[in-house]
Amino acid sequence: MISDYYKTLGINQNTNLSEIKQAYRQKAKEFHPDINKLPDAHEKFIEINEAYEFLTNFKTKISHISSPNKNQKDSRTKQDFYNEWIKKERDKARAKAAYQAKMKFEDFKKTRIYKTTSLLSSMLDIFCLLTGFLIIIGCAYGLYFQATIDSITGQGIVAAFFLTIIGLIFILYSWINLKKNQL
Repeated sequence: MISDYYKTLGINQNTNLSEIKQAYRQKAKEFHPDINKLPDAHEKFIEINEAYEFLTNFKTKISHISSPNKNQKDSRTKQDFYNEWIKKERDKARAKAAYQAKMKFEDFKKTRIYKTTSLLSSMLDIFCLLTGFLIIIGCAYGLYFQATIDSITGQGIVAAFFLTIIGLIFILYSWINLKKNQL
């Protein structure tokens, strides 16, 4: 059952919370009924929201599941509590997803879920952009430092070249994502 949620968002089970939010945002934008005119877009959007709600709660709250109070006589196991929690969270996520699917996309974009995932995605892109610039600046400084002590080596030039390429990839990736998310 949980693996279905991961499949719905197109992610694997080792995905962290940030990646779940990014995958959700992309899928929600693609399948919102105001944008996607396929006949099953409404149902697909509900599934995406249900998966997001469940997985974010699962990732943040599953560690807090504890066994029953020792003072109580309760024959339920930790697995029983886990199963009850899963059912409750699934029902709650489905109800919230159904509500959001009825919204117009412009209203949906104003929801806390959409704004939060959008903000996190933008913050990640800005971090990658800054990292790319720092890599390139570090390469330039390294070559300058080598030049001042008259010991520029072939290895230093090759390393600077490849690090510059990596920095440019960071910059390009984050720039494209920032521009795409502005639309």
